[in-house]
Amino acid sequence: MAVLEFKPRIVTPSRILICPQCGYENDGDHKFCGQCGFGLIPTPRTTKQRYVPKSKHTKVPLKTLEEINAFEQTLLNAPRKKTAYRNGVLFRTGISIGLRAGDLVKLKANQFLKADGSPRDALYVIEQKTNKGREIKLDSRLADMVAGYVEDLKIGSNDYLFWSQDSTGHILRKSLNDNIIRPAAQRLGLDTRLYGSHTLRKTYAYQFYTQANALSRERGYRALSMLCKELGHSSEAITLCYIGIDKEEVCEICGLTADQYDWGFAEALREEFNEEE
Repeated sequence: MAVLEFKPRIVTPSRILICPQCGYENDGDHKFCGQCGFGLIPTPRTTKQRYVPKSKHTKVPLKTLEEINAFEQTLLNAPRKKTAYRNGVLFRTGISIGLRAGDLVKLKANQFLKADGSPRDALYVIEQKTNKGREIKLDSRLADMVAGYVEDLKIGSNDYLFWSQDSTGHILRKSLNDNIIRPAAQRLGLDTRLYGSHTLRKTYAYQFYTQANALSRERGYRALSMLCKELGHSSEAITLCYIGIDKEEVCEICGLTADQYDWGFAEALREEFNEEE
């Protein structure tokens, strides 16, 4: 499998810059305020580091159908068939609806199925990070897959879809990272530092945007606007950086300078790490 193009970057801020316009605290290497976009004045003051350690890396999306199928197959081919089935459905669900990992692992059967066992048209969740409700239209193929999975494994209506043997009843985000996604990446000969729960969310967003953009630039713009709102980003440039679009394309679409792109990338990186806390 070809090496993905979206290269990891590392954030190592040691100071902050106070925006003279709005007072927002920015990383010391930013040229523009992350709150209001005002040009920053280099009057840094040191502070206790609140951001990410040097060892952390961004996660990458699966960009091609070949990569997606290979990842899914290596999950389904694991020795323990029941667990492999669960992990395959979890993977397909994650790349189809784009929920944060903390919300994904807590999904229950009754969120996908009606009382009579028939698939729902939409999934309703209250997102843990924002505490806001969100309705997600379900693709019929995904809904049918989940219905078959629930029937095959005799999962109760109020039971977690992605069960675990521990006291929580569902697998944890850490387990999704360490026991499912990274081992699959390792079996495929990929750099495991670049794969984790964010790979599922980013794959969903990357596919949504690029498939729309392939039809027309206008549809791509609409898809980008929808994703920006859905992912909770403050700008479309951050969204494009987050989902792994190449620098040249981000700068062209958003009309950014190199410094503005670096600001967008740093914000996307911070968004990712904040979601892991």
